[in-house]
Amino acid sequence: MNIVSHFMRGQILSLSWPVVLEMTGVMLVGLIVTAMVGQLGAVSLAAVGLATVVQMSAAMVFAAAGTGAAAIIAREAGARQWETVRRITGQAITLALIFGLFLAAIGYLGAELIFQLVDADPSVAQLAGSLLKIVFLVSPTFLVMSVGCAILRGVGRTRDSFLISLLNNGLNIAISYLAIFGIGLPAAGVYGAAWGIVSGQVTGGIAAVVMLMHQPLIRLSLKDMTVYRPDDVRRILRISLPAGMEQLAMQGGRVAFTFLLAGVGPVQFAAHQIAMQVESISFLPGFAFSVAAMTLVGQSLGRHIPHRAEQYARLTRTMAIGLMSGLGFVFIFFSQPLTRLFIQDPAVIAWGSACVMIAAAEQPTLALYYVMAGALRGAGDTKWPMYVTAVGVWLVRIPLVYLFIEVWGYAITAAWWITALDFLLRSAVMWHRFRAGKWKEEGAC
Repeated sequence: MNIVSHFMRGQILSLSWPVVLEMTGVMLVGLIVTAMVGQLGAVSLAAVGLATVVQMSAAMVFAAAGTGAAAIIAREAGARQWETVRRITGQAITLALIFGLFLAAIGYLGAELIFQLVDADPSVAQLAGSLLKIVFLVSPTFLVMSVGCAILRGVGRTRDSFLISLLNNGLNIAISYLAIFGIGLPAAGVYGAAWGIVSGQVTGGIAAVVMLMHQPLIRLSLKDMTVYRPDDVRRILRISLPAGMEQLAMQGGRVAFTFLLAGVGPVQFAAHQIAMQVESISFLPGFAFSVAAMTLVGQSLGRHIPHRAEQYARLTRTMAIGLMSGLGFVFIFFSQPLTRLFIQDPAVIAWGSACVMIAAAEQPTLALYYVMAGALRGAGDTKWPMYVTAVGVWLVRIPLVYLFIEVWGYAITAAWWITALDFLLRSAVMWHRFRAGKWKEEGAC
């Protein structure tokens, strides 16, 4: 049993570490591009921030097609049904292109209107709208890249997904730097950041398709993408639509949560933003273990060994809770130094470190939620993560934050305790769903 456990831990870690590196790269790109744009002034920085948040939030809803495809592919890969894997891959990539074209059209036409509906500075709103038009145009290749990477993770090729992300991020930084400051190119200023995003996402989308075509386990062909297979499309959408609704609930809640906290004042809101940056460190292993659980549970069910799927989920849960709890202790003992990395204002540091310490308390439940959600998605049970996320965000977190912050005037720390409560309840429900065992049913995918 120890030998088996050792092998299983190795499988989990081999899938997880490339995902951690991939997500770290995404985080670093955000920090580096923000630093470059920050040299152009506050208006440029705010405009890029707004445009990026809107584009990514909208795209992530449609990128959920990759969740359905990855869940199916993990199971079919476990069953060694490579012809089915190839068909599902082709249909998923085509769906990503169609969704991307739709998003590009809607986003391009409505980009400037979006920022007219929010209470933003007119100069920021106008610039953000112009930038958003540019980045929305590459929605097709961004979605192809996102779905392609999800498929590669589904067959256990997280290293290939990391390489695609590395190419995307590297080009983004390089082109942004050259175009923003006019090194070897005409200086485009803030628009250089948009062209950096465009170049990275276009190249990443092309690289994902090329990788899928040359991946020995998949061998994607043009025929797989152009021949319409209604049964496969329905199968993908049956699992992807709940995942898309989950993203819609999550991203919409993120925007509402931010708007509600804007009234706490500049010091506390700045502290909140910094604490979010610190806590995001723990999201890296959380997402990585979620991917590992999804892949290994799906593949085990495909091999018709549900007890092994449960073993993988439980072991991944234990590893995630252990690692993220360790990060929680780091947050407790180094809350002030971590906050001080971003700012020197004593008041902001005091509030920020208080929020970071609350974030430490939610690490075990956050780990449990990540892994259980990943395990259920790997089994094709995407409805329960959708239900739990929607209820947690819109019936627990948002109403309580409104009452405590807007109505009763509590400090920013109240919002963080409410978030901790949200994840506690979500993780408990997800654990109950997992223990019930209905996700093991053959028809889930």
